[in-house]
Amino acid sequence: MHGSSLLLTRGTKIATTLITVLMIGACEGEANPSGPNDSSGEAAVNTVVTTSPLNGTSNDTLIAFSLSKNAVVPKTGDWDILLRRYEVRVNSAATAGAATKSVTAYAMNNNKTRTDAEVLAFTIDNTLAAFDAVRAASIPADTAFKTDRLEENKYGYLTLNGAPVVNAAAFWKVKTSNGGYAAFRATAIAYSQTGSLTSLTLESRLQTGATLGAVQTLIIPFTGATRNVSLVTNAAVTSSGCSWDISVNPRTFEMFVNSACGVGTSPGGTSPTFANATTASDAAQYSAYIAELYGPIPNSISDLGAPFRYNLSGTNRLHPTFNTYLIKVGTKVYKLQMTNYYSESGAGGYPTLRSARIQ
Repeated sequence: MHGSSLLLTRGTKIATTLITVLMIGACEGEANPSGPNDSSGEAAVNTVVTTSPLNGTSNDTLIAFSLSKNAVVPKTGDWDILLRRYEVRVNSAATAGAATKSVTAYAMNNNKTRTDAEVLAFTIDNTLAAFDAVRAASIPADTAFKTDRLEENKYGYLTLNGAPVVNAAAFWKVKTSNGGYAAFRATAIAYSQTGSLTSLTLESRLQTGATLGAVQTLIIPFTGATRNVSLVTNAAVTSSGCSWDISVNPRTFEMFVNSACGVGTSPGGTSPTFANATTASDAAQYSAYIAELYGPIPNSISDLGAPFRYNLSGTNRLHPTFNTYLIKVGTKVYKLQMTNYYSESGAGGYPTLRSARIQ
C-alpha cells in the first residue's frame, strides 16, 4: 500500500504539472537563452544581490548561473545552478555528469504554510527584511542538504490515480544493451479483470549517429510471464543475455532495465516532448533502473515549497512565494529566492533572482 500511495502522489503531480505547464506556455513568448551578464568579483558576505530578469524561456535549454559572480555563465564554465522558467537544478551528477561540483541545497520552506492571500500580498520590498535576516545561524547540519538525484520508479510509465493508465507525457532516454541510445515511452495498456497486464504499447525512437530516428510502435501481449523488450530491434524477445533492454512484469506492472548489460535510463522531462526530442545521448547520467529526477528545490507549481504558485488571482500568472533555499557550494553557503517570473514587458519565463552568500 505504501508504494501505491507514493505512486498516486507522483502521478497526480505529473498530471497537474503537465496541464499547468501547457496553460502557462500558451500565453508566453519564446526567446533565445540569455548570455553571460556583466559582473566582477563576489559581493561581501551577507550582501544581498539581485539580477535583472534572466531569459529562461527555452523549452529545452537550461541556462547556467554562478552564485559567486551573480551572473549567467557558459554551461561549459563554472556554474552552480541551472535555470529554466520556474525550474532550478543544482550542479550534481544528475545534471552535470562526471564534471559535477556536488552542489547541494536545502529548502527552508519559510512560506510553505502561508495562505494564497498572504502570498499575493508579498512584494520584493516587504519580504526583504526576512530574507536579510537569514544568516549563518540558519544553516542546518550538512545532512539536511540534498542534491539533485535520479531515483528508481518502476511504475514511472503509469499514472495510478484510480485504475492504472499510461503516463504518455513521460519518456526516457536509454543507453541500450549494445552501447547505443534510444528513447521510449508507453502509450497504452490493457489488463484483465484479475488485475494482470494483458498488453502494453510502447513507442520508441532509435538513435543513429547523433539523431533520434522515427517513431516505432510495439504492442506487447502478455500471457502471464515477464516479457523482455529490445529497443534496438523494436521487438519482444524471449532470449536472455544482452539481447534486451527493458522488461515488464504483467502481474506487478513493474518495469526494469537490463542493468547487467549496461542499460541505463534518464528521464526525458516535460520539454522537449518525446516527439520533439532530438537526441538520447545527451543525458548527464544514466541510472540502472527506470529513473525519475528529484531535487531539493521543487520543480513544480503545485508544491507549496516551490518558488512560485499559480493562478492565485485568476489571471493565469505565477506568483513568487519568496521561499528561501540554501545552496551549499563546497564550504560556501548561499541563500536564494526567485522574486519574479516576468520580464519588464510582462513576458513569462524570465526569472529574477535574489541571493547572498551567508558563509
